[in-house]
Amino acid sequence: MSAARRDAALLALLLLVLAGVMVAWLAVDRRPPEWDHANHLERALECHRILAEPGHARFAEIMAMSSFYPPLVLCAAGLLYFILPVTPLTAQLVMWGFLVAGTLAIWGVGRRLLDPPAGLLAAFLFATAPFVVFSLLRFQLDLPLAAMVALALYALVRAEGFARPGWSLGVGLALGLGMVVKPPFAAYVLPPLAWNAWLALRAPDRGARLRRLGLALAVGLVLALPWYGPRLAGLPMQILNRSYKLATESPPTLSASGLLFYPRTFLPLCGVLAGLLTLWGLWAVRRFPRARALVWSAILPLVIFAFIQNKNLRYALPVLPAAALAAAAGVAVLGPSTRGWVGAACVALGALQVSMAAFAMPPPPPTRVLLLPLVMSDPPVAADWRHAELLAAVLRETGGRGARVAVVPNDNYFSVSNFRYEALRDGLPLRFLRPWDVTPFGVDVAILKTGDQGPDAASAKPDRIMRAFEGGDPWLASAFPLVAEVPLPDGSRGMVRVRRPPAVDTVGADVLTARLVTGADAFLEDFTREARGVTIRHESSAESLRRGEVASVVIEAESVLVGEAARGRPLLRVRDLRVVARGLRFNPGRLAGPGRLEVLDLEGLSIERLRVEEADLLDFVHAQKGLRRATLTLEDGVARARVPLGGPAMTARVHLLPGRDGAPFALVVEGVRVGGLPLPSLVVDWMLRHLDPTPRLRRLPVAVTLATPRILPGRLEIGGEAGAATR
Repeated sequence: MSAARRDAALLALLLLVLAGVMVAWLAVDRRPPEWDHANHLERALECHRILAEPGHARFAEIMAMSSFYPPLVLCAAGLLYFILPVTPLTAQLVMWGFLVAGTLAIWGVGRRLLDPPAGLLAAFLFATAPFVVFSLLRFQLDLPLAAMVALALYALVRAEGFARPGWSLGVGLALGLGMVVKPPFAAYVLPPLAWNAWLALRAPDRGARLRRLGLALAVGLVLALPWYGPRLAGLPMQILNRSYKLATESPPTLSASGLLFYPRTFLPLCGVLAGLLTLWGLWAVRRFPRARALVWSAILPLVIFAFIQNKNLRYALPVLPAAALAAAAGVAVLGPSTRGWVGAACVALGALQVSMAAFAMPPPPPTRVLLLPLVMSDPPVAADWRHAELLAAVLRETGGRGARVAVVPNDNYFSVSNFRYEALRDGLPLRFLRPWDVTPFGVDVAILKTGDQGPDAASAKPDRIMRAFEGGDPWLASAFPLVAEVPLPDGSRGMVRVRRPPAVDTVGADVLTARLVTGADAFLEDFTREARGVTIRHESSAESLRRGEVASVVIEAESVLVGEAARGRPLLRVRDLRVVARGLRFNPGRLAGPGRLEVLDLEGLSIERLRVEEADLLDFVHAQKGLRRATLTLEDGVARARVPLGGPAMTARVHLLPGRDGAPFALVVEGVRVGGLPLPSLVVDWMLRHLDPTPRLRRLPVAVTLATPRILPGRLEIGGEAGAATR
């Protein structure tokens, strides 16, 4: 057997052993998927559904599944669900497939830039790294991202500074596919890509090489643009928010703890001996002229991520291909005898690391200097978190109807993410909500737990709600009686409470009626200002009032400012208003006790009549960020808008139409021009995805019905002689 075939057989054996470790771990572990893990699994199921159901725009729906996570890995699992059952093992096979690809790519790079034994060692060090094994057992995007970085490095090596046309095209494919794994891919491959572009620029045939570089970039752009194009405006801000604003639990960026986070977790990331060899190898690799620039540039992103406040071991995983190559280079420069002993130690410690990382056998030793134990470990846990019993209680108490379920805790094994995924997996007719801010509006069922509610940064609302249910708010607890309770593995108790407020008999119907009107005035203060000529009428019997039910409430006003007044948002002046609220549900105990109206639900809201004057609408537009100098003219059937852009102005015609697809109204924008030049429809459609409010209105907790909307000279009207209402 040749050396290459022997090495291939050894790698195949290693990868099969890791597959066996993955299967054994999943056979024992019964914990629900955590947070992002559950969200990714949910989107994989959604992709499977989109591909399975005929009669809709599959490609467009897949592109729109997530605002931040591209669909390649998610839909790989969705496709696998066509031939294998929807189980944790099926999803993790996708992770194993990427591990195979990344390991083989590192082997190929090491064979060409170092030597065949060093290539085999680099692949082994990567595949047995503690955090790689840890990631193999979770459906996250970071192991696929590391694999795509390794494939991009392999393609760059084979392209030889874009001297080879076929492999230059391969670089473009790797770039495009890597970008539709996860956006940070660009940060990991940009330094080695820039180095290879520099080599192409210095070559005698640089013209041909630069053309191949341009082709590679074009191929990558074509593959990535369908997903990134509609997100060009919003994605940079999302990345900044995740890197800094939302990193509340990470240390300050330039603090000692922040700057030392990755140095203090590097050994648990890649292994004790591998980490030490990497540090030596970063210096030793200088003896390999073809390898040193690639290794140094590919590990450089770790420095970049050290200056981002949001610190996580997952963000360092894509530099492990370069770290493994550096470690292998460090071994390759040793003498033959020493090299053999060090290689044998790497194999022995690698096997031990796999056992520690997957099963904590033996338990990883803790350290004082490092932030984590020497080996990142998470053994399987067979304890049941009783989600199935809690969901069965929800179905039993709601009669199997499409109930709205608020999951209050944000614990990693007890959150809205894993309950929502499990309900989708099992085809349950439930809609899941996060914990409420002030009142449980639109909540049919609440799932709660005692004890720890999750990370400190996200536990304020769950803690407040639990305090209310545990005695701080007897009227809330009375409106949501306890119907099921189970013990949980962390020593807490999981609970199901169903909205079922008892009728009150402590006060008379006339008192409830008076308090209802007074409470409605106070309730509307959060959404209105400067109201004139307001009348509130309701239709209900004495018995229904005691149960907290009102058939309908009619609100009329001559003039009022409406909007999110309590949050200080811009308000819109409307006139001649008539709104009908149907099927109002409130907490009768709270109205009879402290006298406050707590609205719990509403079947529907109908805006039967409304008028907005052009001047009032323009004031509202000017209050929006960046639109202070915009102009708006209302004509017969059309609104003409003009927005200065610092240089040329953007103009457009806007039509207001009856609602469709669950939205209360629809906007049609046409004739969009910048400085007199028409914009292509593709660009206009991209802009509307970010500016059109109607997609968000489809997700309102209440079905909103509008009478026919019309744009008239100088005003906007809803209702009147135009015809029937539209949903």
